[in-house]
Amino acid sequence: MCLDAKYLRGKSSATIIEKGKFVYAGENIILVDGENSGEVFIVPQDGYMGSTFKQLWLSSAIWKPYILTFILFYKEELRNSKRGAAIPHLNKELFYNLFIGIPPLAEQQRIAERINELSQLLK
Repeated sequence: MCLDAKYLRGKSSATIIEKGKFVYAGENIILVDGENSGEVFIVPQDGYMGSTFKQLWLSSAIWKPYILTFILFYKEELRNSKRGAAIPHLNKELFYNLFIGIPPLAEQQRIAERINELSQLLK
């Protein structure tokens, strides 16, 4: 299964491939090339990620919803600072230097849950 951006957004049907970087359901991948660089997806099923993605590896000291909340917070900054003329790429320097504090795991959970509650009120 090819996990490209259109498929992950629900805008195309799956295509079958059997080569590339294999990822498992539940893992996170980030779009690094193209107009929507910086967009993060949770892999819905096992398959091969598209060539415009990189896999996000997270330390066990980081709660996934916490870090994804911060990447979403910086989404516009990441989109507006792409590199490259013909095909824009994620500004890796900016991405690697995002300021994200890492409190204890329980505090990360509390912060992410509170942000989620507040964002639901804004919808």
